[in-house]
Amino acid sequence: MFSYITSIMWGILVGFAVAVPIGPVGLICIQRTITKNKLSGLISGLGAAVADVLLASVGAFSITIIFSFIKEEQVVLRFIGGLILLIIGIVSIMSKKNVEEFKKETTLSAIEEFLSGFILTITNPLSAFVFFLAFAETSSRIGSGINIAFSFVIGIFIGSCLWWLFLTYIADKIAHKIKHEYIKVINKCFAIAITALGIIIILRVLI
Repeated sequence: MFSYITSIMWGILVGFAVAVPIGPVGLICIQRTITKNKLSGLISGLGAAVADVLLASVGAFSITIIFSFIKEEQVVLRFIGGLILLIIGIVSIMSKKNVEEFKKETTLSAIEEFLSGFILTITNPLSAFVFFLAFAETSSRIGSGINIAFSFVIGIFIGSCLWWLFLTYIADKIAHKIKHEYIKVINKCFAIAITALGIIIILRVLI
């Protein structure tokens, strides 16, 4: 029992640490929380957390075929991630919606938000390698086996979700202090940053 609890705690730490760097999903999460609402940002983060679970499962359960695919196709995956960022950024820049329209939440928009967070995370090969190394450390110190692996993956999900809850909470607090006329400007700034990040990723892949 102690080894399972330790594995979960280690998974929480790793999941939180991997999610913390403000990358593409972090920018999108903050942008959507400020321009729409906390739920919108949280849904995007949840998509990333689910992707983290799948990537962690690859390392924890030693799914060789999937791990080999991620390793061999990492250039393609990074290109896809960069392309999705570019599309999200351009759509945000071109959008003519006002603040009230931005805040309208539909089932379709929620699905889009979840998928954007999921796809951007799942196409980041680095996460898979980090989880693989983290579980190797878990196995050497705590032990191996299906139950340890399962506990580790549960911890990854909890840790990742804790970060997205914290990030959206902070972004939501900031949003309530910003005047409505500035929110659209902030949205454009984030959209430009997301677009630039997408271009940089694509150029790095091509070069």
